[in-house]
Formats: sequence, C-alpha cells, structure tokens
Amino acid sequence: MLILDWMKSNVISVPPDTSLLHCRKLFKDNHIGRLPVVDADKVVVGLISASDINAFAPQRTTGLEILEVLDILGETMAKQIMTVDPVTINYKGTVEQAAQRMIEKRVACLPVVNDEEKLVGILTEWDIFKALVSISGAAMPEGVEMAFKLENKRGTLREILDLLKEYGVRISTVLSIISDDGMRQVKIRFWSEDAEAENKALEKLKDHAGLRYWARGGEVYLRDKPDFKL
Repeated sequence: MLILDWMKSNVISVPPDTSLLHCRKLFKDNHIGRLPVVDADKVVVGLISASDINAFAPQRTTGLEILEVLDILGETMAKQIMTVDPVTINYKGTVEQAAQRMIEKRVACLPVVNDEEKLVGILTEWDIFKALVSISGAAMPEGVEMAFKLENKRGTLREILDLLKEYGVRISTVLSIISDDGMRQVKIRFWSEDAEAENKALEKLKDHAGLRYWARGGEVYLRDKPDFKL
C-alpha cells in the first residue's frame, strides 16, 4: 500500500517562530495533535505536539496565573520546544515501510516529504490502523474470516483456495506471513451472494487440520481454547 493513498496531504504546518499560544489554537480549531515545523522553503525542521505544549505550560488554576500562562505561551516559540530534525519518510514509500519505521524509531507520526525534503503530507498511527483495517477486510459487514496455520511448502494454501473456488465463493482478502516457527500463518476472508454456498465452504474448512479460528458477524470462534494457567 502506498503512503500516497493514506497520508493526509493538506497539512497544517508552522514556521519555527510561531508562538505556542498560536500552535495551541491550531490544535484546538483543527482537531489535530501534531504540527510539522517548516522553514521558508517548506523543509521540515521540527515537529511539535499538543502534549509538548501541555508538558511545557505550568499547571496552574487561578485566574491570574492562567493569564501568566497565556503570556508564557505567547512569548515562547515553537522552535524552543519542538523535536528537532524529526523522523520523516519519503512519499514514494509504502505504508508497511512507514509502520516499520515508526516501530524502529518509537514515533507515532511521520511527516511525509518529497525528494527535496519538503513537506507534502503527514502519516499518523491512526492512518496505519485504517490501512490495516482496510487491507484485512475487517470493515466488511458480511462474509467469513478464517485463519490457518499451514506447513510452509508448495500447495498448502492452494488446497484451501481451490476448495473455495469449488464452492463458488468470492475471496475478499488473503494475508500470509511466515511465523518464527517456520509455519505459514494465513488469513482468508470470503463471501458469497449464495448463503448456502458460503455455509458449505465454511463447514468444509472447519474440518481443516490447520484451522485456528473462524469469524462471522462479529463473533470469533477458536478451535482450541488457550490455557492461561491463571
């Protein structure tokens, strides 16, 4: 999945000399949590978050002290508390690469830049979640989801796909990874306008030795119950 398809392109950004008071207003008015800080050429030089401002502002409650806090926020510039040279990602990357970078760098947001390092978008952890839900088919209201643990050899997945083809059901998504034990973890989502065909395919695959769970209508059914040893 391309970053281009999931990033927010109309990014609100601020120059380094923007006051924290104005930044806070932008956060509130636009319902956002982060602001890229850019120079005159739109090159990303920093990143500031609503939590940065909350952590900086003195926690006071009286009317006079609130005015003092507003004065402090009005006098303090974004460049004084921003994260300098934040982690960014090029727009030509994929969502998967972005997610991996977020994990490695322990960040929840990536300004998206072009080849000149100029800001063209922003990608947050919520955009990653949305992409995951989309690719997994979890947002689809109908159909059956089934997960299997298969031997990592040729033909094991084909056997399942051929069976679904035999019953004439439509395959929405197929996700496959190799787990640490060398086995192949496969998740398949399928549906059919013919309810009987969908039910027959489900019942047939319930007998598959590699079945881990199946789900339909928001209910998940595990083949084997875990032993939590409480």
